[in-house]
Amino acid sequence: MPDTFTLLLEWRRNEAAARSLAKLPPDYYPSTAQYLAQLRRSYESDLRENPSSRKGEISRQTYQRASQVARDVLEGRMQKVLSLAFQASIGGARELPNALAEEQAMFDQLLATFLSVRRSAAPYLEPGGAPPATPTPPTASAPAASVRPPTAPAGSAASETPPPAGSASDALAYVRVVKDSRPLEVGSETVDLRRDDILSIATESARILVAGKVAEPVTARPLGPRA
Repeated sequence: MPDTFTLLLEWRRNEAAARSLAKLPPDYYPSTAQYLAQLRRSYESDLRENPSSRKGEISRQTYQRASQVARDVLEGRMQKVLSLAFQASIGGARELPNALAEEQAMFDQLLATFLSVRRSAAPYLEPGGAPPATPTPPTASAPAASVRPPTAPAGSAASETPPPAGSASDALAYVRVVKDSRPLEVGSETVDLRRDDILSIATESARILVAGKVAEPVTARPLGPRA
């Protein structure tokens, strides 16, 4: 039986070739999420134990490629569901062959939204709909009170929501290399690891180097988020 990565590639090819939703296993989404989480744990563990590990580097590259393939499958199917929901809102078929449970729920929500907008914004398009109401001059009214959302207490689930891209989670950290090691890939660049060099790299990469005793942290003013 083909491995999961090979199956992902095949599912992406099928999705790109079909105008409608291609057939996927019923548990595609949870099983793919589990597979990617396992790949990530594997390469992080290998690189912590040995930053020069070839196995860990191969696992990291496999994780990145598999994540992109899974993203392509998801976005391709979402575009198809969006188009099918719109067609259904203007009289098209409401069946959704090969839809998974998550996609059927999305289709139902989109269809309800499209129909609601049509009925409220353009009732004259619906059978027996009333003609558009004559607009009336606006009347002065008291300004609406500003309502601020409640602040989540410290330690709650809301306060632990991951920061958006470009926030402090993407900040750079300073480390001093304590022994020579194999080059490290940082984004699209390759950084040589030579003893006594001071590097400013992504926090995650710095953490892995420090855990692997290849580098030690240097207290310095952070460079701030990446551009």
